[in-house]
Amino acid sequence: MKTVGEYATSLPHTIGLKTSVDKARQMMEQHHCHHLPVLEGGKLVGVISSADLVQALDDLAMVGDIMTDEPLIVNPGDRVKDVVGKMLKNSCSSAIVAAKGNSPWSIFTSVDAMKILYEVMP
Repeated sequence: MKTVGEYATSLPHTIGLKTSVDKARQMMEQHHCHHLPVLEGGKLVGVISSADLVQALDDLAMVGDIMTDEPLIVNPGDRVKDVVGKMLKNSCSSAIVAAKGNSPWSIFTSVDAMKILYEVMP
């Protein structure tokens, strides 16, 4: 059984709630990623995706204005199939993987799911 914790990106790059959309775009380009967990005071408050940035009308807007403020949160031991099913049901392209024990929290994205699919294809 493949678990989401095996494929998620640990300690992903993060961004602050009051950061500009322009800065978020720059960070995604710099780090070659499509999702940034959003933190306020060190606490997870949302997630912003490159799709959110495409819809932003103003580069001076703040991340907090356009982020998803209720990200999908899953456990590292959850089956990949179950998490992908939840992502599809909720029309989201990422899931935050909760921290357990000494393991840090992480993020599982649709790109991670595509990597798994690629691995199993003949």
